Amino acid sequence: MRIALAGLATSHPYTDARTLARHAEIVVWEPDPERLRRFTDEHPGVKVAGSLEEVLAGRVDGVVLTVPNPSVPGALAKVLETGAACFVNKPAAASRAQLERLDALPIHDRVLSSSVLRFAPAFANAPFCANAPALANAPALANAPALTKAPAVTNAPPVTNAPAVTNTLVGGSRRVGGAEGAEVGSDAATDVRGDVLAVRATVRHDVGLWADGYNAWQDTPGEGGGTMVTMGIHGVELLVALLGPEVALVGAAGARRHYTSLRSEDTGVMALRWDDGVTGTVEILGVSESESYAVTVHRRGSTETVVIEGGDDPVRGLGYEGTIEAFLAMAGGAPSPVPWRETRAVLDVIISARERA
Repeated sequence: MRIALAGLATSHPYTDARTLARHAEIVVWEPDPERLRRFTDEHPGVKVAGSLEEVLAGRVDGVVLTVPNPSVPGALAKVLETGAACFVNKPAAASRAQLERLDALPIHDRVLSSSVLRFAPAFANAPFCANAPALANAPALANAPALTKAPAVTNAPPVTNAPAVTNTLVGGSRRVGGAEGAEVGSDAATDVRGDVLAVRATVRHDVGLWADGYNAWQDTPGEGGGTMVTMGIHGVELLVALLGPEVALVGAAGARRHYTSLRSEDTGVMALRWDDGVTGTVEILGVSESESYAVTVHRRGSTETVVIEGGDDPVRGLGYEGTIEAFLAMAGGAPSPVPWRETRAVLDVIISARERA
């Protein structure tokens, strides 16, 4: 298999390559010589192309596209002409104008763009994810014993370096734990929509790197969207994975509480509402000593929370490995496990939040 890394604009393709290198020949293109040098130092065996056109002119089974947001529509248009599978590293759009340009493209069913957290084992194996079709049908997660037998994760506050944590279903349900055959309380076994009252996602990811001007385009609201978009997508993605794309933003706010030199914000909040009345909240904490993500589901008689952390193997624990496995399945001919309709809904929410914050 031959996979192209088209652009190294963020840290993600460097991480993606660790999984890809085990399965495919890699060809890379990146116009910034320093970024390219760093990548080839880590992966000395890769082939280097001089342009995106050169990358796409040869045989390529799949493309991981990671260019600054303003360049995504034009670059994706060229990739689509090849018919190859494409993974667009998040976010695929960071402004209304960029999203409208994406809407004009003939995006086929082998285009994937998602937060990697959707493929994190802790999230995919959470009891309240059991009936979420987008998760249950993900090719990368199906029939993977290491994932399907992983213990459920916790409704406690984020825990650092804990190898395995127990899940508690509040409100009379049984405590469950262990990797095999754990019995889950009745609330967790019901349809994910059933009696859900509200959901919440909390994103803890420090944005201090931008405070000194690193990748300034990411911190610029009209270009990369800033913290509200680039970090907020993680929380919105997880909630849309659970409850579907029939969602709208009803409010958003951001502030600079610590990194005063940022062009965007370092904290933010979004209020969401699904068409059946379920409400959601996304909290974005860009000032944080550790990286973690939490999803909480509130029902009348229970509150369940799953915490996603990198642990001893962040590539697997945060979903990078699962995302690339799904992409490789697409390169082999499978459709994207995340319908573009869901991706479009996520992008609309975060861009709407950017416009209101």
